[in-house]
Amino acid sequence: MTKRFLSLLLMFLLLCSALPAAAEKRTDCPELFHATVEFTERKEEDNSYYISKEYLITCNEQINQILRQRTDDYDAALRPLMQPCPDNNAKRNSRLDIETVYTFTGDSWLSTMVIARHTFQRVQQDAPFTTGVYDLLTGEEISLTDIFHEDSPAWELLAERAETHISSLFPDDPRNPEAIAELTTLEALQSASFTLSAMELTLHYPARLVYPDRPGLMHVRFYYDELWDMMTDTARAQTDNTDWKMVALTCDDGPNYDRSPAALSAFRRAGVRVTYFTEGAHIEMNPDMLMRQFDQNHIIASHSFTHSSGYALSEDSRRREITRHNEQTLRYIGEPAALFRAPGGTYPPWIEAGIGLPIIQWSVDTYDYTGKKPERIFYSIRNNVQDGDVILMHDTGDYLYKAVPIFTEYLWENGYMMVTVDELAHANGITMEPDTVYYRFFEGQTDKRDDSNI
Repeated sequence: MTKRFLSLLLMFLLLCSALPAAAEKRTDCPELFHATVEFTERKEEDNSYYISKEYLITCNEQINQILRQRTDDYDAALRPLMQPCPDNNAKRNSRLDIETVYTFTGDSWLSTMVIARHTFQRVQQDAPFTTGVYDLLTGEEISLTDIFHEDSPAWELLAERAETHISSLFPDDPRNPEAIAELTTLEALQSASFTLSAMELTLHYPARLVYPDRPGLMHVRFYYDELWDMMTDTARAQTDNTDWKMVALTCDDGPNYDRSPAALSAFRRAGVRVTYFTEGAHIEMNPDMLMRQFDQNHIIASHSFTHSSGYALSEDSRRREITRHNEQTLRYIGEPAALFRAPGGTYPPWIEAGIGLPIIQWSVDTYDYTGKKPERIFYSIRNNVQDGDVILMHDTGDYLYKAVPIFTEYLWENGYMMVTVDELAHANGITMEPDTVYYRFFEGQTDKRDDSNI
């Protein structure tokens, strides 16, 4: 009996040694991924024009020069097209903001979008952009043909999704079907503008190509797990972020004009993406801010229209809150919100109303809405954060934008990627379902974790 037991034990140990080890999660940030942003601003002609510019500084000087040149070229090309501000308040009413959105993926790839946003009297006039994906080690620019072979079935998937999504935008607007067909040819797709984030490849297009009156961007999204078998070996390696811990940054209650821009700039300069749970009434007052968040490839989600407690509303009124919010997003960015967060986190009435959206709670609350100073906001994250957490913040607060550089640096340096809610779900193999509540996403777990510090 003893010999048989020992034999079985030996076989078990040999089997265990043959199994692949679970991926070790990193505890630091690769040196290649350290970056800073230089910011300049100027006013011209007695405060008639305001121009701000950002320069991304990476470890690769060749890439830095390319991005600097693109920024300066937009300045030279668009400054003559600006309208003079009639009230000597150009920073509010006649702006050109040239900003660099960036993310890292894999071991050495950097994804960038230089976007030049021109607004007059708080109405977006145009937002031309240029994307670029680079290898920080070599300076080489990566194209979609480096990610998919020419005979890959991915091109068919990209074309089908792009045609379906672009055709669905701005449902009340006239559209140009010929332009959609042209954008989805193989030749056009192979040279399309795109970015890579933690879990997503996104194609980006100027909306005016299809919808002449729309000055923003259109985004067509693909998760890596959809494309994995179709990628080149190098692309698979550089989109594999399974060794990172991940958390979702979320902001409630915006957008507003006074604080949301500062928080958005802080997130952009930290190289992270955010899920914004917006209020429809605030979108109605600040559509320019919503468009700016969306164009920079953040996710726009619903926090209802009026931020009323579901307990104070009838079922029909709750459903109407969702509809009214989506009327605003459809009007300004062309698509409805796909995620919902209940005002005050009181989700049961919204489930009862059958709103048809996944309901996102949180597992780390910064309590920034109480007026906490930046350091205290940081401590709320540092003392509680774990892999898979959803972090609750408010981009309308007085101090969040000052806290962002502090906690994002801490998270980067401790091996965390900061992602959108949907990216976090995909990273953990979770498909979000309508009228279902999610607190966090970690290896199939979605409930609030048992933690006395939360």
